[in-house]
Amino acid sequence: MCARRNRTQFFAITIALYKRFTPQKPPSSSCPSPQTIQYNTGSSMLLCSRVSMAESEDHRTGGVTNARSASLTELGEYYKSSEGYRAHLEAKGPAYFEHFVRVVCGYSNPSDRILDVGCGTGESTRNIMQRNRKVVGTDLSTLFLRAEKTDGSVQPHYVTSDASHLPFADNSFDVVCAMEFIEHVWPVEAVLTEMYRVARPSGRIVIMSPNLLSPLWPIRDLVAMVFQRRFRPPFYNSYREAAMFFRQACRLSLQKMLSHEPQFVPREPNLACADSGGDFDSVYASHARDLMLFFEKAGCEVDFAAVQSTSFRSWVRRSIARGFGSLWTSFVIEASKVKRPLKSL
Repeated sequence: MCARRNRTQFFAITIALYKRFTPQKPPSSSCPSPQTIQYNTGSSMLLCSRVSMAESEDHRTGGVTNARSASLTELGEYYKSSEGYRAHLEAKGPAYFEHFVRVVCGYSNPSDRILDVGCGTGESTRNIMQRNRKVVGTDLSTLFLRAEKTDGSVQPHYVTSDASHLPFADNSFDVVCAMEFIEHVWPVEAVLTEMYRVARPSGRIVIMSPNLLSPLWPIRDLVAMVFQRRFRPPFYNSYREAAMFFRQACRLSLQKMLSHEPQFVPREPNLACADSGGDFDSVYASHARDLMLFFEKAGCEVDFAAVQSTSFRSWVRRSIARGFGSLWTSFVIEASKVKRPLKSL
């Protein structure tokens, strides 16, 4: 009887602990709280089960289904009209863009022409210009580019345009850059091809992005998940979803590492919750391996970028980038364009 009572108490305690540390799934009609985990990448993670791999294969060839086309059209209209998302972008100050700006300036000279693609409200473009650089910013949304500055300072030149049809001549810029932008476009190949096209034969392409398929995200979030019950919506909202994400991210990352062709994986955005950020509006599960393969196939020399500095922090950044490579939770890649034509992609 004593042994049976002890077993009963043990199971009761186990069930109580399970209920205590396993949060209830929120209703699908409501958005998760914006007070989720945020890191310097400014992004959250992705649960790629929202799209099938068959759909991924279809999109990889450049095809866009009718449903996908409608979703992308809705996304474009959202960017052109959302005051809430604009406020989210404007809340990011100069410190947020510091690393990206330093990398771009490290790969350029004061005489070079720089194009900042998908610049949002133009904060990164202004910061680059303040480092004595000639820079042009471009974004799809006139609303975002209408950021009023009352300090009387000189503003960069901005152009409203679709990144898949940049209104610039071939070989126009010495550096073409983008920060936390590539995960918000589809088809990805069209935008990368345009960035390549407008870069000069000796130019560079610099792209900074969260790695939305990194299996290291749940590991990085582990302490916060266990002790604070804070997850990473819209990509996982429970321990079980985090485990599913980890398993799937490992599988897809391994496939990418073994492939010699980029495998762009789409996702469906949730614009009802996008105003608070967190990549609810992302349409591509960004991964460094995809971009590196694309530019290598285009004839570029590609590597992970880092600020050239002797500081310990810079050394740590370079070590992490090279050590984890495409598996780290964020990346900055630099593609050096060489003097040969773009291959068929």
